Amino acid sequence: MPSITPTLLLPILTLFTLSANARPTTATATVETWSIPRLTMHMMTPTTGLPGGAWPPSLRFNSTIDFDILVPDHSAAASETAAPLKMNCIASWENGTLPEGRMGCTSSSTNASEVEFGMELYTALGERRPELSFVLSVWKGETPTLTGSVPITANDPSEPSSYLTCLGGAPLDGLRCNIGSYLSVRKELVIQGS
Repeated sequence: MPSITPTLLLPILTLFTLSANARPTTATATVETWSIPRLTMHMMTPTTGLPGGAWPPSLRFNSTIDFDILVPDHSAAASETAAPLKMNCIASWENGTLPEGRMGCTSSSTNASEVEFGMELYTALGERRPELSFVLSVWKGETPTLTGSVPITANDPSEPSSYLTCLGGAPLDGLRCNIGSYLSVRKELVIQGS
């Protein structure tokens, strides 16, 4: 029986070691943090703020949401220290309801990912006006698609979900809402996408 010399054994052992290290590993879940530094809403109040109170048909308007969301830039040109992409998300819908389906977000960047959002009624804290108690969901169209959501309510900083401060304006202006004001929780509005 031929003997294996140490000079032949070393390359064979090296091959076994390399092939063992080259085995596929299990994929880890991708998680991203998306920050929303600005979010505004505008809607009609139940009355106009003028005597008589009812909204004339010519002055009625839809409810709106307008927010920016910062998402990681995974383009080939982006480095590890690249600034996040700012996407702008806007929707308009019938007062007293929430928009249906997903709406797209836009960016001035040519490297922008596809980002969509949707809003659904949030009832965990009781029944409220839909625009003032909703779940904001975001989808980012990478492979795989990432999704995340956060409940948003208004004007009660004792609620962890009360990101909005909503105040009535001048007559016929309705209700305007912003995040990060004095009736809002004192934390950043972020969504974990996974």
